[in-house]
Amino acid sequence: MTKKTITKRTWKLLLGICIAAVLSIGIGLFAYIHMIDTKTLGRKISIYGLDVSKLTAEKAQQKINEAFHNKNIIFHEDGEDVYSVSMAQLGYSLEQDSLRNELETLQQERSQDFRLFASEKDYTIDYQIIKNENQEKTALAAENFDNKERTESADAHIRYSKKKKKYILVKQVQGNQIDENRLLNYVEETLEKNFKTKLLASDVKINLGEEVYRQPDIEESGEMKQKVKKLNSLLKKYRSTTVTYLFGEETQVLESDTISSWLQIKNSGISLDKDAVADYISNMANKYNTIYVPRAFHTSLGTDVTVSDNEYGYRIDQDAELTQLLEDLKSGENISREPVYSSSGMKRNGTDDLAGSYIEVSLDSQHLWLYKDGALVTETDIVSGAPTAERETYRGAWPIAYKASPFTLSSDEYGYAVNVKYWMPFVYGQGLHDASWQSAFGGNRYKTGNGSHGCINLPEDQAALIYNTIDGGYPIIIY
Repeated sequence: MTKKTITKRTWKLLLGICIAAVLSIGIGLFAYIHMIDTKTLGRKISIYGLDVSKLTAEKAQQKINEAFHNKNIIFHEDGEDVYSVSMAQLGYSLEQDSLRNELETLQQERSQDFRLFASEKDYTIDYQIIKNENQEKTALAAENFDNKERTESADAHIRYSKKKKKYILVKQVQGNQIDENRLLNYVEETLEKNFKTKLLASDVKINLGEEVYRQPDIEESGEMKQKVKKLNSLLKKYRSTTVTYLFGEETQVLESDTISSWLQIKNSGISLDKDAVADYISNMANKYNTIYVPRAFHTSLGTDVTVSDNEYGYRIDQDAELTQLLEDLKSGENISREPVYSSSGMKRNGTDDLAGSYIEVSLDSQHLWLYKDGALVTETDIVSGAPTAERETYRGAWPIAYKASPFTLSSDEYGYAVNVKYWMPFVYGQGLHDASWQSAFGGNRYKTGNGSHGCINLPEDQAALIYNTIDGGYPIIIY
């Protein structure tokens, strides 16, 4: 076998070929790198974590749009995913002209900073978000979250507890129904924060909670607590009040049980059944009113008569009494008082408004009796008005209007003017007085020319005694 020997010349030729090849590869690689770094965004580059190496601005724009559109928003609630929507479905997109300008500017900046060996670099660029608001509202509609049971929020409210027999404050309850406006704002705020650093990098997970639920309209407040306190205080006062009505020695007690039956207790507040209160007052008035109703009277002669024209006695002012009672019932006290009267007599004991003190006159008997505190003070014969339509003495019951001593009686109609020592009028110009011109009293003198013009004539000593015993307001009963 013949051993071939490589000559020195051959070695030089082979070395040249290798050097040329290496140079060619290096020049090619350099040209490739230069082309990549000038015609594309460059090597080892990402934008918001998205790899766009070796992509032109146009291709990078397409990739960025695709990544942004496919980015998902995943809603997580109570430990599970309940809904997912992409940016495209949400109606979000990137404004294209500004995106293209940002990418081209970035490409130009990087082409001027040529490096043989590139290093990884992630960029953030300015961007503009375009929203389709109608599409966003549709994507975030509450019905998209109805894959689980939802409950309404409940307002804080004041309620009367029959068990506790008082008002209580019920705190608000937070439900989990979606409030579309709150959800919309919450999503927009979350995405705005996410886009600043993770515009393209990953999906967005949003936890749903009170931030997106319908809130109670009314929350527990100090004002509500104060109202509960006031209601319970008023309720306690109503339940502890009693009113004792005084009718002389006789009383009528309005018990707390009756007052409680008038209470109208609602969650909104306490009121009284004014009709029921008014009925109570009306019944009391029917029982204890003594004026302007026929008066049954037991005479000193032992007979019973009915006096129709009765203008003496007590009358409860029902409207004024209602106002006063409604105010009293809020006091929480044990009140003792007389009713509010529109008319009142001198004194009373229950339905008896004479209480043993009165003047009694029998026209048929021509006799007068004066009682005080149940005792007969005096009795005397009289001369009353002549029994004619113009001059008869009125039958009825009245208070003595006033007293005067001396006094001049006069009448233009009958043409007289006489002086008396004791004058005690009761009604329509008629009154009790002394009559020195009468020679006698009693009998049938009033039927003759000795009858008065309606006044009751008395002996002077009797007139003096009566005058000094009574005061204005003293009752007189004539029958």
